Amino acid sequence: MSNSRVDATRAAARNAVFFARVLPIPSRPVDWVTRRPRVERVTYPTPAGAAEGDLYLPGGRGPHPGMVVGLGVVPFGVDHPQVPRLGAALAGSGFAALLYWSPSMRENRLDPADVPTIARTYVGLIARPDIDSARSGLLGTCVGGSFALMAAADPEIRDRVGFVAAFAPYASMHSFALDIASHTREGAHGREPWAVDSLTWKVFVHSLTAGLPGAEADALREAGTGCPCTVDAGALSPDGRAIARVLAATGFDDAAAALSDLPAAAQARLTALSPVGYLAEVRAPLITFGHDRNDGVIPVAESRELQRALAGRAGVRYTEFDFFRHVAPRLLPPGPAGAGGGQVPAVHVPDLPPGHRAPRPVAGCSVMRARPPFRSS
Repeated sequence: MSNSRVDATRAAARNAVFFARVLPIPSRPVDWVTRRPRVERVTYPTPAGAAEGDLYLPGGRGPHPGMVVGLGVVPFGVDHPQVPRLGAALAGSGFAALLYWSPSMRENRLDPADVPTIARTYVGLIARPDIDSARSGLLGTCVGGSFALMAAADPEIRDRVGFVAAFAPYASMHSFALDIASHTREGAHGREPWAVDSLTWKVFVHSLTAGLPGAEADALREAGTGCPCTVDAGALSPDGRAIARVLAATGFDDAAAALSDLPAAAQARLTALSPVGYLAEVRAPLITFGHDRNDGVIPVAESRELQRALAGRAGVRYTEFDFFRHVAPRLLPPGPAGAGGGQVPAVHVPDLPPGHRAPRPVAGCSVMRARPPFRSS
């Protein structure tokens, strides 16, 4: 059998193991033929001090390709069953997966300081003797995918990242903020109304107010539990009033004007949180990302903006799905009208065969529409 066919078979097997374990279906037959992953408690540095995370290691001898997995802002705790399921699925696919939990994201806010922290965590992971640094990379879901892209540009690691994978990321905090503040998003025929997800709104409010004094930030966050925000602007500082205007915006034009009037520090923070500004420094030979077309938490237009920014670059793979509720898979989503059933699309997981730094890059940026391998009737 040719090497390319062996690599393709290995990739298919890893995909099968990953999805059998991560989807909410019985996976006992897979457990019979794969080794149980080992879980090791490790520490990594954060701006708030040392933090602990779980490292899921494949069974058998290493060294293994490693990945730091940014889980983003999640509405459940670290003990939720979905978390170890993801770690075990990645380990079952042959990766040593370190699950990175950001202290700031646990507080429902985005902090640019997480970018170098993820890079330092990656340095610590690939320094381990049981990790193959030449076949390692970064993975992130939701905003964690955006931070994986930004961390891959960090000078300390950008020449040592074999791949970056992101699911449901945002591209620009400027455009994403405009969507949230205006309660609209890009649709098939231009701007359309958007019922902003409650978690999206909460993270937006907490992130936007992070630079304000504590009492003022708390007041805006409390007032911002409504959407849009209502607050007594007279009791706020000039910066607080500018942010309050964003949170109280009604419509696209009002939101755009309010965002343009934000203080320089807030504008700089939005820029520092925007992956699209980091892409020129990302040197990973493989960048793979995907998004559900109907995502209600982060609009798919954000990933399409990343796709446009990466157009013409080798080693880029982008896939759209009709299969997820944001990042949570639906086992059998409704099929098209008249189809009479549900469907599950094909998905790409990075395959890193021995002796290769990363999968062979494809020419240019290919959009891979998810095709259903089966349809129930």
